[in-house]
Amino acid sequence: MAVTEEVFETPFGHSLVETEASSIPAEPSPDLIYRHKVHHFESARALWSHRDIIYTLAERDFRAQYKQASLGILWAVIGPVATLMIMILVFARVKSFGTEGLPYALFAFVGILCWGFFSSALGSGGQSLLNNKGLMAKVQFPRECFPLETMLVNALNTALSWIPLAILFVIFGRAPRLTTVWVPMFMVIEVVFAAGIAMTIGSIIIQMRDLMQVLPLITSLGLFATPVIWPFSKIPSHFHLAGGTYVRHHMVLGKLIPGHWVGGIFINLQVVYGFFNPLGPVIDGARRTMLLGFAPQWDLVGIAALGAITYLVIGFRIFKRLEVNFADIA
Repeated sequence: MAVTEEVFETPFGHSLVETEASSIPAEPSPDLIYRHKVHHFESARALWSHRDIIYTLAERDFRAQYKQASLGILWAVIGPVATLMIMILVFARVKSFGTEGLPYALFAFVGILCWGFFSSALGSGGQSLLNNKGLMAKVQFPRECFPLETMLVNALNTALSWIPLAILFVIFGRAPRLTTVWVPMFMVIEVVFAAGIAMTIGSIIIQMRDLMQVLPLITSLGLFATPVIWPFSKIPSHFHLAGGTYVRHHMVLGKLIPGHWVGGIFINLQVVYGFFNPLGPVIDGARRTMLLGFAPQWDLVGIAALGAITYLVIGFRIFKRLEVNFADIA
């Protein structure tokens, strides 16, 4: 019978106690795994101090991504262009979508670039812990470096994908408007949102491998639930909830309509949608500023930023709560 020895310090000196090895649990208790305290500021500070690891891992993955490919880095451009061609063939003639007076190729490609970064960050970031399980078991540094470095790789790919957008501007005889200077602000909101989702998905996939099979389906459906091929203006900004029925119009609350007094409340569904899916205002804002020359809609910018920060805080908290057993079950 295996016996272990534990030393306890008492007021009278050290005391040696023998314990049977069979009484020692093989794994930490669930309380330690799922209820340990998370010090967010200390974790964020540790992550910042290890930012060089993110850059190093991103450089490794970016080089390996195209190392064995004949076309190499051109694949970063071919993917979005192929998606655009498919959308032009399928959706360009669908008049109900509307493009706000813009050429459909320009209208759709801006949405494709924004969605492409998010979907790639979601897919690769979600599986980043599993793909690096060998390194994770051997080296000690913040585990959130893995999903974040995959996002950096996707950001480099997306930056290359903006080259065809410049060509489209030349083809249609247009130029980016001066208000394009606001586009980096929308990109920051998207990065914050994507980071929160990637850390959440990555930490859950370790626990539930079935999510790996569901993730492609989620990203495919998300393309149609996000204003990539349709304008954000399709979501009503004045939605009237009255008498148990939903009435869509732009009338003043409580106005007399065909002899009946209509009460209820107005709901701005664009704001509600923007909080739960910040990509909506991000894509719409990029189109408005870059293609139409309009100023950002600050109410939508604010709600999208609030939603993105909320996702980041929640995602970071979930990640840190679950990270203690990543190396054991990966």
